[in-house]
Amino acid sequence: MRTTQSPFKAGDTVIYRPSARGKGLVVMTDLAALQPGKRYKVARIDDGVFVVLEGFEDSMAGGLFWTEFSSE
Repeated sequence: MRTTQSPFKAGDTVIYRPSARGKGLVVMTDLAALQPGKRYKVARIDDGVFVVLEGFEDSMAGGLFWTEFSSE
């Protein structure tokens, strides 16, 4: 299976729009503090697909798949 690379880059502002599956994946991690609909700044993109947000750079959970975010 081929994975589409993230359209986001470091410095972009994104809106957290989690899927039902995405909500379940973060519920027991430090990323549970993320609020759906809130804007966040991208710190970096890991492996081309995982969005790491400013303030969560050292999260044990790592980044979230880019499809959990939108640009508007």
